[in-house]
Amino acid sequence: MLTSTKRTPRGPGRPRRRCLRALGVLACGFVATLATAQTTAPEFDLDALDSLDLPEAVVVANRSPVARQSVGHTFDILSRAQLEELPVSSVAEALQYVPGLDVRQRGPRGVQADLSVRGGTFDQVLILLNGVELSDPQTGHHALNIPVPLENVERIEVLKGPGARLYGQNAFAGAINIVTRPGAERRTSLRAKAGGYGLGGFGASLDAPAGPLRQTISYQRDFSDGYRENTDYTLAHAFYQGEVATGRDVLGLTAGLVDRAFGANGFYASPSATQQYEEITTGLVALSHRREARPGDGGSFSQRLSYRRNRDDYVFIRSNPSVYQNIHTSQVIGWDGYQSLPTSLGRLGLAGEVRGVWLESNNLGDRSRLTSSLLVEHAFDLADGRLTLTPGISSAYISDLDLVVVLPGLDARYDFGGGLNAYGNAGATYRVPTYTDLYYADPFNEGNPDLKTEYAAAYELGLSYDGPALTGGLAVWRREATDLIDYVRDSAADSVWQPRNFTEATFQGLEAKVAVRRRYRWLPLVSLSYAYIDAQLPGDEGEAISRYALDNLVHQITAQAVAKPARQWSTTLALRVGDRVTEPFCPDDTGFSTCLDADYALLDLRVDYRRRSVGAFAEVTNLTDALYTQANLVPLPGRWWRVGAQVSW
Repeated sequence: MLTSTKRTPRGPGRPRRRCLRALGVLACGFVATLATAQTTAPEFDLDALDSLDLPEAVVVANRSPVARQSVGHTFDILSRAQLEELPVSSVAEALQYVPGLDVRQRGPRGVQADLSVRGGTFDQVLILLNGVELSDPQTGHHALNIPVPLENVERIEVLKGPGARLYGQNAFAGAINIVTRPGAERRTSLRAKAGGYGLGGFGASLDAPAGPLRQTISYQRDFSDGYRENTDYTLAHAFYQGEVATGRDVLGLTAGLVDRAFGANGFYASPSATQQYEEITTGLVALSHRREARPGDGGSFSQRLSYRRNRDDYVFIRSNPSVYQNIHTSQVIGWDGYQSLPTSLGRLGLAGEVRGVWLESNNLGDRSRLTSSLLVEHAFDLADGRLTLTPGISSAYISDLDLVVVLPGLDARYDFGGGLNAYGNAGATYRVPTYTDLYYADPFNEGNPDLKTEYAAAYELGLSYDGPALTGGLAVWRREATDLIDYVRDSAADSVWQPRNFTEATFQGLEAKVAVRRRYRWLPLVSLSYAYIDAQLPGDEGEAISRYALDNLVHQITAQAVAKPARQWSTTLALRVGDRVTEPFCPDDTGFSTCLDADYALLDLRVDYRRRSVGAFAEVTNLTDALYTQANLVPLPGRWWRVGAQVSW
């Protein structure tokens, strides 16, 4: 029988010439396509996108642009306005307010965190930046190393459910797409902030359009002395995005870099490992091209060529790296393209992707892999356009595992009118083991080179309503996994964790949300959401202790109220409640003098002042000074205040 614990040490996150040759051919094809771009006067008005109302927003994600109302999955959007209202300073913190998402922080302010979607592990969620995959072959612990500051994020799209058919193998339980947009008007902004525990930060951004070129460049640096011993951090982001429209073609360049250096007190091994330290540098460069459909045509094409590099330098004793040190450097070169073609019954979609990955590591060895995938789907518009049925099938190949995967699926959505929609989906999903799963080794962990690929069949039914003042939704879902990968150990006395396949596992749950938003009122927004997860692993796996798979939130509540007592003032009060599977950990378990609770009820407050080109804010997180943990028995900060200001011209 499997039990759950939170005493978790660190999760242990071929032919190279063939990979390079294939990717070189694709790069040449990409350049050749760009060379054929039209140079006539622009017909596509990029500025028109700024006037899109959120409920009618176009969801770009990683494949064909589709209207939000046509998505057959539970879909949430955090808009720029919502991000500015929340008391957050990173993407990881913002995702804590989305029902069904569990952000398991070890370090505050997005320093280090794992993301779970509907009870999945951190390896089972795919993060994208403007549709470019940010997955790392070393480990999913790097999923939230996002090379863009929060100030540049236009919106965050959260798609829940089986996403591997559409987005690739890491989208086992869902996909998160972070959307940025270059500035359309010339503008310069300067930012600064300060707070408790020696917190500080400064940043600058410049929007510098030139003719048809829209571009943004920004820099952000944050730091803190830490809220307890060896939890200091420094985070630096640099980001550029440019986009130019030439006729029907839109060409884009995105480049981002994030550098993280932080004390990792108890982050990975055990609470007694207080002197751990880590430096992570993640860089991304992506070229994009999309050809918009002609009026009345409906056909469109998009493609991306990207390069991502991640270097992870971990030491067990900060003052003496020679005792134990891991250095991992991963590189990923990828191309993906999507063609949408109109038919008499709807829209045909064709997609392809090729990715080459390389890893150099003093622990995991030198590894390489070539992956490729093909997707065919067709959206049928029936019942005078009210019903959309989208069957599809994809196939993927992973070179070093000599693995071929075929994934069928079906999405459906029905528009009742008046903003009310019903939707559902059924499909297969999968994930191959990471190199950490297969080969990592240290005194606390042992990889398993015999791991199998994990699969799941997933189902979902839901209702959504988008009205002028009221929005809401209700969804029920189920995921039946086979050969699920989880880290286990045979008993509490056993110090070694090892990943294993479980013959079957079932996750099911429901989500409900409602929001009332009214303009020009003293209380313009009140929202409430609830998520429930029931996770069941088989009882015939012995007395093994589960490390990740049974550490989910059973009940999750988020609530938010925004008040505007005056035109320039805005106040946000946000509540987060989490009821985790695990019980409180008391001194005998943790080594701390008081109990650490895996459950929490956190109240956050933010006050904003905005007048013309000047803005200021003050916020306090964890107002009640609760003592709690989300991962590895790391106690998270108590009450923490922060103030800041911004000037733009």
